[in-house]
Parts: sequence; C-alpha cells; structure tokens
Amino acid sequence: MSYYLTNITLLLFIVYFYKINRHGLHILQLEHYYTDRYIKWLKENKKLVFNVKKIVLLAISAVLFLCGYITVAYVLTMITYLLFIFTLNRKKEKKPFVITSRVRRQFTTYLILTVLLIALVNIFHDVYSLALLNVLAMIPYIFVYIVAMINSPIEKAINRKFCKKASKNLKSIPNFKVVGITGSYGKTSTKYIINTILSQKYSSLMTPESYNTTMGVVRTVNEKLKPTNNLFICEMGAKYVGDIKEICDIVNPDYAVITAIGPQHLDTFKTIENVSKTKLELVDSLPDNGIAFVNWEDENIRKAKITKKIVKYGLNKSADYYAENIEITEKGSSFDVVMPDKRKINVKTKLLGRLNILNIVGGVAIADKLGLTEEQIKMGIKFIKPVEHRLELRPNPNGSVIIDDSYNSNVRGAKMALEVLGSFNGKQRVLITPGIVELGDKSYELNKELGKEATKYSDYIILVGEKQAGPMFDGIKEAKYPENKVMIAKNLDEAIKKMYELMNSNSNTVVLLENDLPDNYL
Repeated sequence: MSYYLTNITLLLFIVYFYKINRHGLHILQLEHYYTDRYIKWLKENKKLVFNVKKIVLLAISAVLFLCGYITVAYVLTMITYLLFIFTLNRKKEKKPFVITSRVRRQFTTYLILTVLLIALVNIFHDVYSLALLNVLAMIPYIFVYIVAMINSPIEKAINRKFCKKASKNLKSIPNFKVVGITGSYGKTSTKYIINTILSQKYSSLMTPESYNTTMGVVRTVNEKLKPTNNLFICEMGAKYVGDIKEICDIVNPDYAVITAIGPQHLDTFKTIENVSKTKLELVDSLPDNGIAFVNWEDENIRKAKITKKIVKYGLNKSADYYAENIEITEKGSSFDVVMPDKRKINVKTKLLGRLNILNIVGGVAIADKLGLTEEQIKMGIKFIKPVEHRLELRPNPNGSVIIDDSYNSNVRGAKMALEVLGSFNGKQRVLITPGIVELGDKSYELNKELGKEATKYSDYIILVGEKQAGPMFDGIKEAKYPENKVMIAKNLDEAIKKMYELMNSNSNTVVLLENDLPDNYL
C-alpha cells in the first residue's frame, strides 16, 4: 500500500471533514452549546446529516478496501472527497460564526483528534484503518457532538471560574443595585427603555444587545463593569427551568421586571407552567425589601403566585402605573402615564405600537420607585430610540416604508406588530414572515392562529421557508384570504425580491419584516 496515496487521501478527508465540522460547530453555537438542542437539530435535518449519496459512495470505497481492490478504492475515495469538497456550497451565514475562546478550544480538540487519526492510519496502514476513515466521513456532524462532549468538563470548570469572578466584581462596589429583567417577550426593548431613563440619575451598566444567557451576563460584568457604575440592568433569558436562578445566584438582583409569561421556547419548557416557574425565579431571588415590577396586562402574570412586593404597570386603571389618552399613528405614539398619586406625565415617542407604550410605562414605574424626579423621567423618555430590528421604522427614498421587526419573534409581539402594520391606513400593507419557532407541540396551532390574524392587517402576505409556511398558510386559507395575495418564498432572498417588485409597482407601500430564521432553522 502506498504511503503517498494514503496521505493524499487523508489530506482530502481532513479538508472535507473540516468544512462540515465548521458548519456543525456553527449550528452548535447557534444552539447556545446545548448538546441536547444540537441532537434535536440533527434529528430535524436527517437528509443533510445523513446524506445518502455520500454514504453510498463512501461505503462502496470502504468495501473495495476490505475486498482487496486497493488501487480502485484509493481512486474512488479521492474522487469522492474531491467531489464533496467542490460541491459543498454553504449559503451565506445570516448570523456569522464567531470564533470565541470556546470555539478555539473546540478546534483544539478537533485538531488533536485529527492528528491522532493521521498517526493511527499511518501506523497501522492497512485496509481496516482506511475503511474506518470512510465510515467516519459518513458521520461528520456526529463528530461535532463527540468533540462537545469531550470538552464539556473543561467548559464547566472554566464557566465556574468566570461566574465566581463576576459575582466578586459586583460585590466589590458599595451600594450597588441590580435590576433584573426577564419575560417571554419585550425584554430587550424594556431594558433599553429602562436604561435610557435611569441613566439620567445613575451610572448604569446594561447587558448589550441580547446578551441574556448566564455566560453573556458574566462576560458583560467581567469586561464592562467600572468602579464608577452603581447600577446594573441585567436582561435574563431562559430556555430551561433553572436558567434564571443560575443568573440570579451570580448577580443577586434587588429589583425584578417581568415583561410577560407566554408560550415561548415550548420546545424546551414543554408547558406554560414551566415558563411561569422559570420567569418567577427572578422574583423568588429578590431580598425581602426587593420589588417586582410586573406587566399587569399579561393574564399569566395576573394568575401567578408572587410572594414579594409587586408594582403593577399596564394600559388600564387596574395597574399602579398606567397609560391613558393613548393616540397611535404611523409616526409614533402620545399618551399620559398616570402615577399612583394621580400625577400625569405626558409622553410623546417615535416608538411604534402598544407594546412600546407598555414598556415605557414600566420604565416610568421603576424610575419613580428608584427616586428619579419627574423632570429626569421626562428627559430620559426624550432620549429613547427604537432598538435595532424591533419595530424599527426605515423609510425609503421612494416613499415606501419598512418596519423591521426581524429579531426573534413571539406570539404576542407578532400580533402587536401586525397592529402596527394595520395602523398605516391608505398604504399597501405587506407582511413578510416565516412564522414563529420554538413553540414545541403548540407550533402548528399558534402559527395557524397567527396566519388568521395576519389576514386582518395585510394586503399581501409573503411566507418564508417552504417547511415553515404550512401552519400559517392553513390559517390564511381558513380565513378565506385571497390566495393570489399570498406567496410562499423558498428563502428570504426570494421574499425580498418579491418585496421590491411590490414596492416598485406601488411606492405607497409599507412592509413588516416579522421574525427572521437563523441558520439552524433553514
């Protein structure tokens, strides 16, 4: 057997294996390194993971090696790898693969295992090792899982170290206060609103963008916290029971904001009761003198058993802080925030929709309780800007308008976004959406309901993703919406192309981009 042919084969194997493993690691990263979610992705993408054509070609090569047809096996194996390498065209990544320290450690393990594989093939240099190489090439995505499991103890130890450091850093600043924010939707927008208002009095640190996992919070503290800060506004996300408690054990919040309890991430939570239990972990972690600010418009919050002191905010008089005299137009909103002592703060904002009005009322409530004056609150509200990709208004030169609400969607938020689309009277109203993901067993039911709701506010509907569109399309048909006003696009690029056709034919058009699927759902 030729050492040259063996190592050429090995080289081609490594190039192919790296390309697949890079994609697998990207998916693992998008799944927040949860191996069970990665396994779920593997099951949902069997045609990609277990490519029949590739498996057949590699199996034939392996059999040829074992049967003694060495030269033919070498040639077929090399041709197969070259074919794989040059036909492997990945779509442009919507959310880039970030080379973090964790990814580097994954690559290090991958490199060690690859070097070990090269050594073993060269040491044994027999048909069995070459056949085994082909078998391994059949399951490259499984290899990513193996690497993740090997690295798991190391990652846990490193994470514990960073968590302890973050907790120590927060405790080192005297009279430091922590505001925790969680909810099934509205967390990030509420966080930006609260931070903008409270920064009129406090030197605040805020978790950036959607940094709401345990390690995202820890990284924020360890890299951004300054001795001059006296307030930390911490967004807390969760996919499993216990996730919020894990963050609270590190940051020890003094105040809690619960924006909503709804059917989000049901693929991992399974039931709305588990969602409620997890969100209330934030309230349970408060000290005896802590205060929980809760969205009193949310029926699941109203049903919840909250043992700590609560301050209710909402859009009607049943709340402690509420909005009245609400006027909503396509240019923004104006309303009065009524305080518990019946004082009123008049608000004018460019933010769109009732959800943002609700978020601002919540911001006023916590600002009032944290000692801001009325003037400081008004000044803070003036500085509030739309959060990127969350009902962000983007006018076009030809007079058309795009409402960018493309960040990960939820049922309640999507319905409120549709109301915003409906407020643009006299315009051609276009909805572009793939529907909502991570709804578990309720995915069909809730997306079908969303499809029905969409027909009330849209003149044209573009559904993105053939495998995603079914439930919404069923709801649209059930509502007897004209099918010639519906398009099912294969991908976002095709949807955007259609959007420009509609905008070019009618400049008096408003488009709502509702939700966007990351790479692990394509």
